[in-house]
Amino acid sequence: MKVAASLLTFPLVAYAAAVAPRGVPAGPWIAGVWKIAEGTDVFFWGNPINASGGKFWINKAPSAECPSDVEDLDCSKYPGTETIFSGGNGTVFLNVGVPGGQQVYIAENGALSYTTPHSGKIPDGAIVTGFSRTQSVAWGAPVNLYNSNKTWYICPIGEGEPREKVYQVYVGKTDKEGCYWTMVRTYKAEGEGAWEYV
Repeated sequence: MKVAASLLTFPLVAYAAAVAPRGVPAGPWIAGVWKIAEGTDVFFWGNPINASGGKFWINKAPSAECPSDVEDLDCSKYPGTETIFSGGNGTVFLNVGVPGGQQVYIAENGALSYTTPHSGKIPDGAIVTGFSRTQSVAWGAPVNLYNSNKTWYICPIGEGEPREKVYQVYVGKTDKEGCYWTMVRTYKAEGEGAWEYV
């Protein structure tokens, strides 16, 4: 009887081990939204999240900048063609070269945002903690980004074909209309990031 019980228990233990979280890849990373179409033709498969104007967007280029008037600063090391992040265990930062860095936070209205260069000022009511990156070994699952069980949204800005519009990223809440919930997946960054995002 003990042998039969062990054989029945083994598949459950193996399954639990397969879906249990494991360590995530270290180092800087990029992020993209994944939304499966549900009764609509709107779907996204890893479209990159980019930093621009203090907020985060889909289908909008990052607003990376490298000033030419800083002595001994080699801007060729900071191409800024992607939005690259660091952290993800509690807090998240943009992976930038500017002294003081740039921290990611959730504004009071739910907008995923970041601090301006040379300033660590976080607005009243903003959330800076609760971020986590988790990976499951089951089915080759990717590394997902979360924030304290909050839902992530992308909200359309302007007109156009649904998959080509610009979308703003929100976490936990939004008062915008026409938004879609989404998952956020992260991937190891290849290459250099930006000096700063403006």
